[in-house]
Amino acid sequence: MAQGLDFLTYLTGEPGPGVTSPRVGDAVELRMLSGGQAVGAFSAAGQCLGRLPPAERNAFAELVSKGRLSYPGRISALVPRPRLQGAGRIHIRVSAG
Repeated sequence: MAQGLDFLTYLTGEPGPGVTSPRVGDAVELRMLSGGQAVGAFSAAGQCLGRLPPAERNAFAELVSKGRLSYPGRISALVPRPRLQGAGRIHIRVSAG
């Protein structure tokens, strides 16, 4: 990633059963999966919180350093979804620099 760059993204899906409820400020790790075909977000405890949607995955893949498979980030917001159940949309900020 370029130095001084911030990348703000969100996750699709819901954390699976038994996953600790995420909170704003929690550390996460974005990992390139399946040879770059997917980017998953994992809690500090190694639990999968969700994946980047395809358009976000493609933008992220263009910014990452070749050969690097993970990047640290933090949950920046939990956005409720009106009339939908679940934890809400998880927003993540990844900073380099």
